[in-house]
Amino acid sequence: MNPISYKFTKRNQKFSLGPQSLLFLSLLLFFLGCKAPEDISSFKHSLRDDIDLYLVPEKFNVLESTWINLQNTGTYLRSDLVKHLKSYGRTIEDLQGDPELEYSEKDDIVTMKIRKTSHSTHYPYDTNIPIIFHGEKWFKIEENSDVINQQHIVPTLAKIMKVRNPNGVETSAITKILKNPNSTEKPDIIVTIVVDQGGQQYYKAHPDIPKNIELIKKTSTYFPNARVGHVDSHTAVGHAAIGTGAYPIKTSVVGNTFFRLEDGKIVKNEIYATSEIEVNTEELKTETFADVLDFENGNLSEVISQCYALRASIGMAGHGSLQIKNGTYNGDKDFVYWLAHKDGAWVTDSRYYTLPPKSSEFNVYDNYTKEYPNGWKQYGKPNKDSLPSMWNEIMATPAQVRMEGETFRRTLQTMILDTGKHKDGHTDLAYLTLKGTDAAGHGFGWESLEAKEVFAETDRQIGLIHEMLKKNYGDNFILVITADHGCAPLPEISGGLRLTVDEVFKEVNSLLPAGKTGNLINFMTVGQISLNHDLMKETGITEEAIRGKILSISVKGRNFFKDVLFKKNLVSIKHD
Repeated sequence: MNPISYKFTKRNQKFSLGPQSLLFLSLLLFFLGCKAPEDISSFKHSLRDDIDLYLVPEKFNVLESTWINLQNTGTYLRSDLVKHLKSYGRTIEDLQGDPELEYSEKDDIVTMKIRKTSHSTHYPYDTNIPIIFHGEKWFKIEENSDVINQQHIVPTLAKIMKVRNPNGVETSAITKILKNPNSTEKPDIIVTIVVDQGGQQYYKAHPDIPKNIELIKKTSTYFPNARVGHVDSHTAVGHAAIGTGAYPIKTSVVGNTFFRLEDGKIVKNEIYATSEIEVNTEELKTETFADVLDFENGNLSEVISQCYALRASIGMAGHGSLQIKNGTYNGDKDFVYWLAHKDGAWVTDSRYYTLPPKSSEFNVYDNYTKEYPNGWKQYGKPNKDSLPSMWNEIMATPAQVRMEGETFRRTLQTMILDTGKHKDGHTDLAYLTLKGTDAAGHGFGWESLEAKEVFAETDRQIGLIHEMLKKNYGDNFILVITADHGCAPLPEISGGLRLTVDEVFKEVNSLLPAGKTGNLINFMTVGQISLNHDLMKETGITEEAIRGKILSISVKGRNFFKDVLFKKNLVSIKHD
């Protein structure tokens, strides 16, 4: 088929657009159609040498691994569903008429069979997050409507601490929120709490829940329009942004998981992980604030990073005792730890980090069995052998949030307060991610009563940590509260579609000539693709052909993707 070419005539002059120009024009029109001018920056901030294509699903569509199609049963307030459905131009009858949902209703509680949802895109539901700076000695009390990114947190804290920025920082400190930008007074501790998946969609869906967070906001600088300024809007990328102050173009962290097709099967490589207790932190290419501050203080600052997943813990705390290329710090074995799926214990890589001794008193499976001896929700009485298979459901429980909060407070108490380090003149750093909101959001939708319940416990734990800080530090602490990303609404509610990465590999490889083996995709995340240029050259398959094949993918008779962007075109568009 001949390439499409359009001709335009103006004042007797003819202009023709070949396929390359059309693609470039398409890209420009895509961005001109975006609601916010910063949309293009999310992609430009995430450019990496080995990435060729950036996937843009239609709004509300979700691309993920096969787990996205796992079935669950969720509960919802009917009045909430009516409100959410209206915002998508839908009605409750759309749900009632879908036999797959097995819709039932009793006393305003709706029960449905649903599948899962996720996050990765540049759309506001994935990227609109809160950022709260709390510390009455340092921050003004105000609600600031400015649009800032997670990457603004680190330079602002570095300004207060009078230390240099980590080597990947390209943003500036937000000095206008500081009471006295030239003050030399430093806090005894800086605590950063990440509510996983805790974007503004949670706060809008359940406005009566975060009572403790609301109280903290009243004596803080609050940014309601903060956003994730990169793609993929994933856990690893968001936590690296919060820890380093750098964009993926510098950190090289662009997703949680890298998918490859080997022998007809999808193989997953998780960022940083070689096993549950062995990591490769060199994949985080830039320094973190913790790396820099600890070094500047002669490694006398205590650094704690507790997260359910190593991709979150490492992204915030950094490299521990590992020296990376271009890093000008000399680290020690900080308290950086995460949960092991196999046995439910807190673990670390002892080559670079230290496991707090008291963390052994807390175990995911023991805690779940103790808190729910007869089971939780529709999940029956726990059986020890089956607990690992219930990992995602256990992560979504209030009991898990309580355990994470208790572990963190115990670590603060034993490793800092009991040792007197909080009074040694060296600012300590403590990072915490509370997982429950993410697990419940994925499994039931953030619109659900399950998500509402776990959000309430998350808020309670934040309140307890805040009280602990006030009791032991007076007003000499800083507390930052934010999220790593938001999440797409549940497709059953929004009318969105689901697609798996397996299907993308299959469709793209269908371009290969009959009898030709190999993969046109080297690897992909859920939003980005690295192409096999050698195979493309050998077979004469172009990037344009691959883009066209991806755009042709449909689900239930509807196009799944809005656009596929070329890195080569993104590079050529100037953007501050």
